[in-house]
Amino acid sequence: MPDFYGTLAGAESYHADRGNTAWTGSDIVKQAALVRASAYIDGRYRLRWPSGRWVSQFPGVKAGGRAQQLEWPRSGAIDYEYQPIPADTVPDEVERATYEAALRELVVPGSLSPDYSPSSLIKSETVGPVKTDYAVAEASAGDSPPNRPVIPAIDEILAPVLTTRAYAPGVLVV
Repeated sequence: MPDFYGTLAGAESYHADRGNTAWTGSDIVKQAALVRASAYIDGRYRLRWPSGRWVSQFPGVKAGGRAQQLEWPRSGAIDYEYQPIPADTVPDEVERATYEAALRELVVPGSLSPDYSPSSLIKSETVGPVKTDYAVAEASAGDSPPNRPVIPAIDEILAPVLTTRAYAPGVLVV
């Protein structure tokens, strides 16, 4: 099973169709960007419940259980129109979102998941008579960590295969 969503040929076609001339380099470098992009997709679309439990925003459960490295394929998954997604399929939306993320990772490696040290934040500073207060993201806001970029183009591509179950009240039966 590959370490990333989609294929190198699929990424080549996706970026060529969109005129993304920054999608250049060796196959090895592009595949590494696809691996990092897949990790971003899986991590960015997880939420932490107030209890501390992490849940995927993707519907269903991993088809291969814990042994499966990536979040997809998933069993019991449906899209936003309640259409079933076959348990042996990675949705096209996930592949296209990965290609978008991979472009950003190819151009600036590590940009999708930069390191973050809350203790190094400058909340305010004073230079002479001028004091500046900065807006500081809360690390426990419940969404993605404050260092993780939010990319609307990727969110919009994935919207049909995301669920809001992480926020829904109820009982989780396992």
